[in-house]
Amino acid sequence: MNRSLIQIFFLFGFLLHAQDGNSESSSGGVSINIPSGIEIEVSGKAEVEFIDVEGKGGARYEDDFLKKIETRSPYTQIDKTVLNFKLLYTDNITYNFSLRFDDEGAYADKHFLKYVKGNNRIELGKNRPRIALKRDTEGYPLIGTAFWKGRQYHLDMEKTLKQASFGGSISLKRPIGYDDAAEDKSFRMMVYDDAEKLDGQTVEFGLRSSYSLSPFKLEAWYYFGKLIDDEDWKKRLHYDFDYYANIEADDVLNENANIGHFWFGGRAEMSLVGTLIRAEYIFSEDGYLPRDGFYIEGSRKFNVLSIKNIFGLIRYGELRVDPYRLSDSFLNPYGEMYDSALFDNDDLDDERFYPLLKDPQTWDRTLITLALGYEITSYAKLKLEYYILDEKTGDSEVKAAEQNRNYQPSVDDDQLLLQLELNF
Repeated sequence: MNRSLIQIFFLFGFLLHAQDGNSESSSGGVSINIPSGIEIEVSGKAEVEFIDVEGKGGARYEDDFLKKIETRSPYTQIDKTVLNFKLLYTDNITYNFSLRFDDEGAYADKHFLKYVKGNNRIELGKNRPRIALKRDTEGYPLIGTAFWKGRQYHLDMEKTLKQASFGGSISLKRPIGYDDAAEDKSFRMMVYDDAEKLDGQTVEFGLRSSYSLSPFKLEAWYYFGKLIDDEDWKKRLHYDFDYYANIEADDVLNENANIGHFWFGGRAEMSLVGTLIRAEYIFSEDGYLPRDGFYIEGSRKFNVLSIKNIFGLIRYGELRVDPYRLSDSFLNPYGEMYDSALFDNDDLDDERFYPLLKDPQTWDRTLITLALGYEITSYAKLKLEYYILDEKTGDSEVKAAEQNRNYQPSVDDDQLLLQLELNF
């Protein structure tokens, strides 16, 4: 990868020097007036990417690993193209609709009705949870992918009082699914996925608050509900986690299964002298399966000689499976319904969720993100990002010897991304 990395940095530097960086930003999109009097704002975005995963590709360099990288050779792709429509019914009411084109086809990504008046905000439709961040990088934090990247159908309400805000939501619970830690799709992790039509659908309730006092901002949230029957607790927890049966039998009846679900977290930010420092923590329990994670990052915009509008970011994050349990605490509204002895995750009764090499969703993970971005024009951005990943796969030298293969305690899957983002 060293040669590719040098080539990419050369290209990045060439594009920086090819621009004077003095373009002024302007409002994006085009406004259209239709006979009914409704104004429609149209905008969009396309992302073209170059991706390279650590190591050499081709059959010649394949290892006898139980787990393999899907594509090690460098490749390019159009990650997505998005068309955004915003219908302005009144000064306070808008309908937002995003049509997305990617490898999965064309589909409605986000669509919601929004009412904003004074200090009140109401949103009804499909969107990310309100706590989700708008990123400056292409890559998400691990806990961002795991918990707040997925879209949900919700009714969300928020009120702002001076420096504080309070909000609540009622949503159709997002199903448990799998997504990529970065660009490579070989080793997917457990996430709260995009909402879809499912039998046994359940509801999730959420509360949140934030407080800002320059240069600080604090946020906290709590969500709870029930697992989807049986998409979540049977198809995901029982089928995809071998150790789950040590706590709850695979043939358990629906009415006796632990269907508790809750997650909570907090975020702290400090913006000082042009630098943003942010940290976030999230904990969750789905049935008897706990997870948690955090990240801390620093970012700022800066100039280099005559080159302006350069963005830099460094982020470190973790995602852990079965770190500890809060099932019998006041945070779990369903904790009293189940045997509290099953909530202890000690090693004595074999009720832990140990990582298994064959099941990437059981791995503990870390991710370091190094990112640079540059605004070529108001409508074009160049992003250069490098992801340093590490995993605890649960492999052992004894198992590797028994199966006559290489020992694989982690995966060589660091990744390089060069993206050209075009807005219109």
